Amino acid sequence: MHAAPRPRMSIIAPLLRGNGELHVVGRDDVVTLEDPHGAVHRLVELADGSRTLGDLFAAVVRDHPQLDRQDVADALARLEAAGLCVDCSPRRRERDRRPPALFA
Repeated sequence: MHAAPRPRMSIIAPLLRGNGELHVVGRDDVVTLEDPHGAVHRLVELADGSRTLGDLFAAVVRDHPQLDRQDVADALARLEAAGLCVDCSPRRRERDRRPPALFA
């Protein structure tokens, strides 16, 4: 799975914790993620679009050193697949989007 480089929760959703799970109440349903230690809950709190994936990993791993970068990326990818998380990466400037000239 591939996570957004600068994730942000796409909706303001109630978060319910219990029995080692995090329940995110979405628009049409409830998404349940395994979260025995609260790491996913912390990740959701931090995913506001201002942090990169690396920033999120560094913040979460301080409290949950058992996690690795792939654990964080997988959790974000699951949130994104459920429609709860979007990418807020800054768009490249227009001149950077143009294809390079073939003959300069």
